[in-house]
Amino acid sequence: MSIIGKRKIWVGPADDANCHPLIVEGLAVDAITPGSIVEQVSGGLQTLSTAATIFGAECLVALEYGCHTGGTVDVDYAIGDNTLAGQARSGEFYNALVATGQALTKGMPLSSNADGTLKIAVTPAVVGATSEQVLFYSDETVTTTAAQLVRVRKA
Repeated sequence: MSIIGKRKIWVGPADDANCHPLIVEGLAVDAITPGSIVEQVSGGLQTLSTAATIFGAECLVALEYGCHTGGTVDVDYAIGDNTLAGQARSGEFYNALVATGQALTKGMPLSSNADGTLKIAVTPAVVGATSEQVLFYSDETVTTTAAQLVRVRKA
């Protein structure tokens, strides 16, 4: 079982309006860890490698392997596996991978770390910094000691 007992990637909506994730399906172009931020490419799905300063990334989160058959977050997708990702919609929560060493508080903006994980976003409030695309907001207060699953909500 994963760190802090998280067993599912899609947590659900804040209300009961949409009781299922919006699924995007494709072949794994690289090895994909459940909870990773992924992108659609011509060959299927791959780990998002786009820098946070390049705007236009979709909010796609790799679901647990075999989520439709009771799979777990501990099994990675291998290259060529049929991969399922959830397209985050407003009001939905996911357990997504956050990079090591991030001191998060609830409501903190998160952006792409260019390796499938999320990191604390640089926002215009940081003087002289280039702003980054905010994909999610943290829904937990935690300091990550390794890349770990953290509950987030779509920005």
